[in-house]
Amino acid sequence: MNFLAHVYLANSDPDSIVGQICGDFVRGSDLDYLPEAVVRGIRVHRAIDSYTDQHPLNLQARELFDKPYRRYAGIITDVAYDHYLALDWKTYSDIPLQSYSDLVDESLAARHSILPAELQRFAPYLKSEKILQSNVDRVHIELTLQRISRRRKSLTPLATAAPALWENSDQLKAIFDEFFPQLISYAKSMQQKFNTEAAIGHAND
Repeated sequence: MNFLAHVYLANSDPDSIVGQICGDFVRGSDLDYLPEAVVRGIRVHRAIDSYTDQHPLNLQARELFDKPYRRYAGIITDVAYDHYLALDWKTYSDIPLQSYSDLVDESLAARHSILPAELQRFAPYLKSEKILQSNVDRVHIELTLQRISRRRKSLTPLATAAPALWENSDQLKAIFDEFFPQLISYAKSMQQKFNTEAAIGHAND
């Protein structure tokens, strides 16, 4: 999943939103320097990524892409899913996309001091470029693939992956429509699991 799907799955909770975004900017298991509620968001983020990567529907989605894009199909699919979520946002949320994007920006700004350095630099860009709400536009999706392609040399082919995405878009959208409700249920179960574990831990302190 990419940024929009992750913050949506945080269910409007500011700490969970921050944790979901932090999940792309922190590594390892030593997260004691972060607030507990944010760490739970990171753990949910990682569970979501693992579930998504292994789900049969997404393995099916990756088979739609030929070389050289098959290797990057997981990334392309993640970006495409943010596009479909933005297009269908009213199906999944009663909060307008712009308002939810504002909540994300406010959540990051309020917790700026505890964010990883790279995320501290990225958060203003996320806001100024309207990255979350711009997922409705195909042009933005193509720019996202280009931006990811510049992260490291091995990702360079993503710069030209947009035609392959649009060629398979109808099939990808059908897979998204089947997969995303399952992911919502899974994310909620993980949130409940980690919240219960935290409550039991506090009770035993």
